[in-house]
Amino acid sequence: MPFDKLYVKVKCSICTGTRKFEASGYHSPNNPYKWKQCPYCDKDGATLVEAGDYVIMQYLIDLPEERRDKIIAEIKKIPQEK
Repeated sequence: MPFDKLYVKVKCSICTGTRKFEASGYHSPNNPYKWKQCPYCDKDGATLVEAGDYVIMQYLIDLPEERRDKIIAEIKKIPQEK
């Protein structure tokens, strides 16, 4: 069963992809070295964000024509619910 949402990987908005967690929203003054790196992103400095319709459409537009046509052909095979 497919997921009902698509996600894109984007640069972390908390540390701006640097992996250095600055004193911010959840910073604890009693334990300033609790996080040696940003707790919100992965090792590449990216987080997952739900992809909007426009992002998905733009991704398809930017694909090479041959690959895009294959994807569209597969989508057209999906039966329509009434």
